[in-house]
Amino acid sequence: MNVEEYEKMYALETTYWWFQGRMRMIEAILESCLPEPPRPGRVLDVGCGTGLILDHFAGWEPIGTDFSRLALGYSRERGVSRLVRADVVHLPFATGSLDLILALDMMEHVERDDLLIREFNRVLRPGGFLMATVPAHPDLWSDHDIALHHFRRYTAASLRALLRKGRLRPIRFTYGICFMHPVIVLFRLLQRFWQRSTGVRDPQPRTHLIPLPRPLNALLIQLLHFEAFLLRRFNLPQGTSLVVLAQKAEEVPERS
Repeated sequence: MNVEEYEKMYALETTYWWFQGRMRMIEAILESCLPEPPRPGRVLDVGCGTGLILDHFAGWEPIGTDFSRLALGYSRERGVSRLVRADVVHLPFATGSLDLILALDMMEHVERDDLLIREFNRVLRPGGFLMATVPAHPDLWSDHDIALHHFRRYTAASLRALLRKGRLRPIRFTYGICFMHPVIVLFRLLQRFWQRSTGVRDPQPRTHLIPLPRPLNALLIQLLHFEAFLLRRFNLPQGTSLVVLAQKAEEVPERS
């Protein structure tokens, strides 16, 4: 990502509705599907960015990895110390050594996501889990994706196919950011109409992390808390994100 986007993320993560809402959704699914946390020290946040998730799940003693020195620097400023700089398709961890991988809005940043998912399979223990979120709907592609250096947005079918390549079985597969989806779709459509009608485009694409009045931001956080409540029991039919908890198959013992 661009330097200014890391700065913006670090400044907004602890208060902005999207980051806080995504964290609650992840928490809800993990707590409903994995009531007992994995063994300490065997949780990896891949593409940890500026460290919000590492800080929030500190009780699980996660390790964070990112290729960006700038991102890791922001994570250290947040007080996170268990950090490793690494290429995500060549993770510096032993085969079968991890219980849980968190890959939260990072898979779209990797050009060869097929290599990434196979690497996840390698480092997960048999029966280990992948918790992933990705941006949904290729037709929502915008300057936001360009600014974040995305290679793609996913469809449900393309994400399921990718998981099959990595031999990972979905336990939960749902959309997220459901209630805000129509508003975001409308915003993207209006943005495209304005760009086409005026011929004006920002020479440096920027993310759509728009500062909101505090009451509105608080309202959106509460809306996503309700969405997280629903996710404890139900899958959501639509949204701007896809959320999946998948499991690596247990090894079948050889017959004697």
